[in-house]
Amino acid sequence: MTTAETVRRVLIDAAGKALCDSCLAFACSVTLDEMRQVTEELLTSRSFHGRDRCICCHHTVPAIAYSVKCVHCSHAVLPRDGAIASGGDIFHAACFKILVSDKSIRMSRKLKRESRRLIEDARRQMH
Repeated sequence: MTTAETVRRVLIDAAGKALCDSCLAFACSVTLDEMRQVTEELLTSRSFHGRDRCICCHHTVPAIAYSVKCVHCSHAVLPRDGAIASGGDIFHAACFKILVSDKSIRMSRKLKRESRRLIEDARRQMH
């Protein structure tokens, strides 16, 4: 496995958690310069994004994280996005609201149809 593949796997396994080049270089037993080249390449991908703090060493330094994807829309959930965890899945807050609302809307429509049917039945019985 190449260094780039190893780094990609480490970041995916730590989805949403940012690691700096120094910590990644130490974990992969490579030089800091090699790691910088790898992370610069990964940052060109939409799946990875930069952060300003490493969760490993807790230093305020440039770091890289794998973007967790929303289960509903499959778009990256970035730190500035409101994220909701439900049943081990990650959702954008807006996507979660849609899913919850969809169930309520379906139930409301079903009850509305049932109410109309019952009203019609009652009217027929009155005549």
